[in-house]
Amino acid sequence: MVALVPARGGSDPIPHLNIKRLGDCPLLAHTLRAAKGSLYVDRVVVSTDDPRVAEVARTHGAEVPFLRPRELAADTPSLMPVFAHAVHTLEAAGESIDVVVVLQATTPFREATAVDQAVERLVEGGFDTVISVTEDRTLNWREEDGVLVPLFAREGRREDQVPIYKENGAVVALRRAVVDAPSRFGEKVGYLVLDKRAGFTVYDLEDFWMAERLLRQPRVLFRVDGGASMGMGHVFRSLAIAEALRGLSRADIAFLMSADHPEGLVTVSRAGYAVRVVGDRKEETYLDHIRDFAPAILINDLPALEGSYLTALSHLGATTVNLVDTLDDLETTEHYAQVIVSVMNQDRETPEGFYGGPAYAILREHFRGREKEVRESPRLVLLSFGGSDPQGLTLKAARALQGLGPGVEVLAVAGPAFSFRREFEAASASWPRRVPLINEAGGHIAELMLEADVMVGSGGMSVYEIAALGTPGVILGQNAREDKRMRDFARHGTVEYLGLGTEVEEAALAAAVGALLGDVGRRREMSARGRALVDGLGAARAAEMVLERRGRPRTPEGQEARR
Repeated sequence: MVALVPARGGSDPIPHLNIKRLGDCPLLAHTLRAAKGSLYVDRVVVSTDDPRVAEVARTHGAEVPFLRPRELAADTPSLMPVFAHAVHTLEAAGESIDVVVVLQATTPFREATAVDQAVERLVEGGFDTVISVTEDRTLNWREEDGVLVPLFAREGRREDQVPIYKENGAVVALRRAVVDAPSRFGEKVGYLVLDKRAGFTVYDLEDFWMAERLLRQPRVLFRVDGGASMGMGHVFRSLAIAEALRGLSRADIAFLMSADHPEGLVTVSRAGYAVRVVGDRKEETYLDHIRDFAPAILINDLPALEGSYLTALSHLGATTVNLVDTLDDLETTEHYAQVIVSVMNQDRETPEGFYGGPAYAILREHFRGREKEVRESPRLVLLSFGGSDPQGLTLKAARALQGLGPGVEVLAVAGPAFSFRREFEAASASWPRRVPLINEAGGHIAELMLEADVMVGSGGMSVYEIAALGTPGVILGQNAREDKRMRDFARHGTVEYLGLGTEVEEAALAAAVGALLGDVGRRREMSARGRALVDGLGAARAAEMVLERRGRPRTPEGQEARR
């Protein structure tokens, strides 16, 4: 398999366009990087008429075994004569060619994965040629006898239109026999859909300016939801990474969110980010939005990710990042290269691209760099069981702690979907100790956690938040999955885990909290362990890792594994 890169010299609209610098290297070098990163290409050959272009090509790892004749350097209606000349010249020198992969130097953002997908589709599908295309679902017309004729069957929503496919020149994989065939690409032509960025072609100075902007500003799309029914933890986590990306790059950031969860939409919009709203729950609708935005980086932050969705992402050409609590949140970790960020370490074997542990706890800025006072005489116990608290553990904990000493205040925070509010208010009227209930503390939760001497709560992200703040915790699990996670997390010594909240007796909870409040030495030790475990820089680490992996070429070892 030979990758052929046509790159003529000074006859382009921009003099020596192919060697004009784009980012940290010439325009041509971006295509050579993709060709050299392919798992299947054996030789990378540049066809040029210009010695300067040839020198640049060799500097960046390509072969230039010949210079193209002058008659093939001018504007031609087809590049097939250029392909044929290159193939015949290589064969005359003794090369045996089965497949030619043509990569236009003016399409700099296609990656090695696109080359490999085109070759795989060519071989597995029995095609004569596979070409890369860009999908267009807009309302297109053509002119016929001075009148516009629609190319669409009926007007309507973009996603309902039958797509039109445009050649973009990023990849053309063809069998050797097609080079000398009378038809352009043979009889059976397959296609590979690339997103707008991967298929972007540079024709003139305006395009070059846009290419520079695309290179400096990676397009990042967050797929996330949050609201009363599911909590806001995922939204806040994604916003933390978005802010870190803004600080490290000029990323063009947008969010893709469901209309079913308006609270999350409002929160993200108020933070100043563009939001694309999906009105239905169809997987294909989300994929259409992703293709249209054409992100360089796609970050999924959802409670669970289905295998069909993950597999579909493998064909979109973006670096995919999945923010999860554990690997169990993913239906599959196979099929494609992905980055997985988890706050939990894994005992089992992890896939390539896995980054896990408390160092990757992604927290909002409110939880970073705070000073904690561990008081000799405790004054505050905070109850916080997340956005919905489906088992009513807030009510159970408030009732259990009625016997605490008079110098200790008990304060409860309820999330937006707390369904036991009426029961709590009715019960609290008869309690000897008043327990104020704060509704939706929002950004103030960090201040409350910092002020608390002990937090009683569930095993979500709050255990990492209080660890970063240095506040000890007594934790009740809300479900079986959380139970397993908290048994593992409690080994760090930052919280005391009592088990599933529905099974823990109120007396046992009261005894555990009382003992911890009375042992300042243990609280200081737990506080120090927490601050050492979670430094609050997980968002910055995740952002740096995402940007670094986006530009990382695949390793020779990986190539050999696939061959």
